[in-house]
Amino acid sequence: MSTWVDTLPTDKVAEWIKKNGEAMKARHYTDDPRFALWLHYLDRAVMRRVMVSYQDFEDWDTWSAYEAGMSPGEAAEQMLEDAGWADGSMEW
Repeated sequence: MSTWVDTLPTDKVAEWIKKNGEAMKARHYTDDPRFALWLHYLDRAVMRRVMVSYQDFEDWDTWSAYEAGMSPGEAAEQMLEDAGWADGSMEW
């Protein structure tokens, strides 16, 4: 399995995990620090687009997107599209 995290500099990933890993694992409810890193950036991508957390879309399968190698930005776009949000605005 190759993920978006695998495309990042190994030393930067290791440094981020050492500094933030435990807190981010707790925040994102995972025991995988690499997945927590990806979720951190997914959250930032979703927040930039619609000012809510990816966690507000709890039915969306983040793990499958991570395993498929999607970038956090790609996953954010797909998540919002699947939820019926067009161009960052909710369709009522």
